[in-house]
Amino acid sequence: MPPHSQETPPWQRLQKQAAELCHLQAANHGCIHPQAVISGVLELGAGSVIKPGTVIEGFVRIGSNCSIGPNAYLRGYVSIGNNCVVGNAVEIKNSILGNAVFVSHLTYIGDSVLEDDINVGGGCIFSNFRHDAGEIRMPWQGTLHHTGLNKLGCYIGSHSRIGCKCVILPGRVIPAGTHTYPGSVIKD
Repeated sequence: MPPHSQETPPWQRLQKQAAELCHLQAANHGCIHPQAVISGVLELGAGSVIKPGTVIEGFVRIGSNCSIGPNAYLRGYVSIGNNCVVGNAVEIKNSILGNAVFVSHLTYIGDSVLEDDINVGGGCIFSNFRHDAGEIRMPWQGTLHHTGLNKLGCYIGSHSRIGCKCVILPGRVIPAGTHTYPGSVIKD
């Protein structure tokens, strides 16, 4: 995973990732179960495992010592760091996950950036689309920015814990070290 700066806004990091990953070369240094479906380009790190029923489309880079699936769905441009778990029935679209990120089950993460050492409880939704299809604005470093995008999820800082069944609305920033209550709707 390339180095990044927390100075760069999340939506720009996602755009840079897409530009980089569209040139990704397939490489397998881990283990892919024969019942997984790889219909895109996958770079899989050493010691990582893709479990049965997992579907990977688009351009996906997975670091070392990760566990993906069973029945996970990774699509678009996705980067996953080292020592991560993406578990059963987790869908990740156009997102960046840092190192030691655990998303164990029943969760959707769309167009989002998650830093290092994050645990996401089961049944969470990281929403990436407004009902009125309008532009998503995101606060970043004290200023509310027009992103020019109608698909953008959230940013979650390192060492955060997201409780089960949380919903995070588009364009939200969760500061490092945050712990959310189960069932919360993060709209501010």
